[in-house]
Amino acid sequence: MIRFFSLLLLSSALFAQAPAAATKPIDPTDPAAVPMGETVVLIEGVCDPPVAKTTKTPCETRLTRDQFETMWKTFNRQTAAKPVVEEPAANRKAMAAAYSTMAVLSEQARKQGLEKSPEFQLQMKVVRMQLLAKQLQEKIKDENAEPPAAEVDKYYKDNVASYQELSVHRLQIPKRGPQPAPVEGKPAAPPVTMTPADAEEYRKRAVAGEDFDKLQKEVVEKLQFKVTPPVTSGKKRHGEFPPQEEGEIFALPQGAVTRVLDEGSSYSIYKIDSKRTLALDEVRGNISRTLSEQKIKDEENAMSSSATPKFNMVYFSDVGKKDQNAQQEIPLKEPAAKP
Repeated sequence: MIRFFSLLLLSSALFAQAPAAATKPIDPTDPAAVPMGETVVLIEGVCDPPVAKTTKTPCETRLTRDQFETMWKTFNRQTAAKPVVEEPAANRKAMAAAYSTMAVLSEQARKQGLEKSPEFQLQMKVVRMQLLAKQLQEKIKDENAEPPAAEVDKYYKDNVASYQELSVHRLQIPKRGPQPAPVEGKPAAPPVTMTPADAEEYRKRAVAGEDFDKLQKEVVEKLQFKVTPPVTSGKKRHGEFPPQEEGEIFALPQGAVTRVLDEGSSYSIYKIDSKRTLALDEVRGNISRTLSEQKIKDEENAMSSSATPKFNMVYFSDVGKKDQNAQQEIPLKEPAAKP
């Protein structure tokens, strides 16, 4: 099956590397003017099904623009929604050439009876299943692309608490600074570290009203980082804090300062400057995507679970390894002493 796809996907790498096509003025020579039913690839001497020698019908294979673009969308892995005709001509020619080569080789394979082999029949069955599954997934995706406005409104009302936005100041305190460079003749000094007690002192100063930017600059300098101190102010929504901290932070009132939060390689201290609830129009797009993705997932899961496969667990297990002890030689017994 991999060999079957190799020619069709031959140009996938080119698709990702080629530059975008330049915009062309519309004129009679514009590729977009080619009718969808017009032949864009003609392969003479190749015909499937074969043409009887007694007829005057020529043996040829034709591919219309519509058929070519359908093939492109089926086997091209790009997600761009622009028209196929706007893709670089070199890429379209590469796929047309791959199709032509495949048509010629498949014609020869058919003449040799290879299409009747059990291997080919199984491969065709799997490829057909794959394409049908993809068609179904695209259909489900299209049908659930735009959730009804009433569902979006209801979701917002049911989850309005999760659409709070905080304006915060954050003081980030790394637990250790960079490793100092060794001095000639002396071992390298250990990096400067920050203890929980150090972090707590900074928290007390933040509670007392000291400026977060000033405190952050002091932390950076104390740890001997040669970098610009990070910006301390910003806006945060649900999902943008570590999960173990989020509930605690959002529960604090305006003006409050958090406890020292251990975030692994550093400590963090937040001050809640203000709170607001995002309006529906600000989050409508996110809600629509959330509902759409959930509906698609639910529908696909419902279909997938309609049949339960059973596996031969002997076959689907690792090959057994012989007991190493059983491989060892048993030492010979010493001959019994003669009376």
